[in-house]
Amino acid sequence: MALRRTAFKTVDQVRALSPPHHPNLSSLSINNNKDGDIIEQWSEACGERHTFARWGNLRAKGKYMLLHKVAQQADDDVSDNGDYVTAYDMIDIDDLKPDMWSVEHVVPRSHINGKGPGRAEDDPVGWIEAHAIANSRRSNYPLYLWPDEDGMLAPSNNLVVVDGETHYVPPLEQRGRLARKWLFIRATYAGSIRPPSRAQIKRAAKIVAFAKADPLHPAERRVNEHYRKTFKWANPLLEDESERFYDSVVWRNRAFGDTPMSSA
Repeated sequence: MALRRTAFKTVDQVRALSPPHHPNLSSLSINNNKDGDIIEQWSEACGERHTFARWGNLRAKGKYMLLHKVAQQADDDVSDNGDYVTAYDMIDIDDLKPDMWSVEHVVPRSHINGKGPGRAEDDPVGWIEAHAIANSRRSNYPLYLWPDEDGMLAPSNNLVVVDGETHYVPPLEQRGRLARKWLFIRATYAGSIRPPSRAQIKRAAKIVAFAKADPLHPAERRVNEHYRKTFKWANPLLEDESERFYDSVVWRNRAFGDTPMSSA
């Protein structure tokens, strides 16, 4: 079902629906360090990349084992009200029926490799659990991952046009979580991914500051710990000392496409 473009809401309107842990939108900030070896540090922090099966060769069961089963294990209960929820509809993983399971690429596959295979699409660290209908609804639109600079916020799970391009708006509570995966893929596989949207590039500092300020979700951390333990490969933004990357001008430039590298 196609979504209609919608109008923005004020920050106060959205804050009334936001959870208490959400960061103060008016005080987001990052530093401007210029560590020359930060890209090497990032590579070392990610680990030695596991040889994941090609997306196109991986059957549904294999994808589910790499994401859905891991999400269920990371959840903090065995029935309801756990802390692992889907990215867009925020459904508890235990309440999501298997026939509605869907693997969402935070950076859309079409942005990673067009119609050909690509290493970034194979990497489960860049995937997130989604309801199948919500995944289809998002399609391959770029994500709206920032608090808007004019004091307005887009309504969740709708399409909005920013700087001439249509974006999909995830819930405010999930944008930090999504931004951390989005930044991981872009920093790790820089040079092999379509550039971010004009709006994302224009608001790069806001996306990074938002990802840095938003508290980690407990299940988000547990999923990452599973990948680290199982594959020796994980997202450093979900581990200790992540500030060195957020605060690095060089790292941010790489994540937003200004420093393409072919070694990832």
